[in-house]
Amino acid sequence: MKIGCVPYRHAQPFAAAWAGQEPVWAHPKELAKKLWAGEVDLALVPVWEVLNRPGTRVLDGVAIGSRGEVRSVGVFHDQPLADCRSIQLTPHSATSVQLWKLLAQHLGISWVEKTPADARLVIGDLALEEWNRRNGQGVLDLGRVWTEWTGKPFVFGVWALGPKAQPKQAELDRFREACREGVGRRAEMARDEKEREYLMHCIRYGLGVEEKEGLAEFAQRSGLGKVEIEWV
Repeated sequence: MKIGCVPYRHAQPFAAAWAGQEPVWAHPKELAKKLWAGEVDLALVPVWEVLNRPGTRVLDGVAIGSRGEVRSVGVFHDQPLADCRSIQLTPHSATSVQLWKLLAQHLGISWVEKTPADARLVIGDLALEEWNRRNGQGVLDLGRVWTEWTGKPFVFGVWALGPKAQPKQAELDRFREACREGVGRRAEMARDEKEREYLMHCIRYGLGVEEKEGLAEFAQRSGLGKVEIEWV
């Protein structure tokens, strides 16, 4: 299989799954385009991309999510939130943008989208670095707000198969188990204590019943209804 992955620290534990094979690196939204175009067979893509393609095959058991504070997906603001009137959205993830739109409506926020703006929706390593620099101040953490609102975890990214990919089930099983083995060693991969805390306590790598309930909640609240996903 030709693998595609995001170049973010939270994906590092998955590296054991492609031992010796360099994956195609791209930001989430761009990676989804490559997957649908058949340039890669299996990729870690934004869950919003999958929800808008019913019947997509998704690797069961492993994902990128959170239950509460996630740190690497947030709206950063230098003035009080109540004084903000505009937001600059990330171009890299459709999931984070859709999540923001839902949460903004829930919070009664109606900001203009423009660049530059009073606040910025940032994801990935840039968001984590900014969160660490601010020590969590001046940031609306989207993972935390979602869980406070719904009581459920949020799934940001999943491993999805391209429409023409035909891997054997044994190959998918090996990839899944290698991902799990890497996740089990993530504490030793951290570069410092802050990153260890992020990998161990902020990012959730499982994809079980609770995570699927959160995913279904996201689809329903977004107006997509019940979306059929083929778990492999």
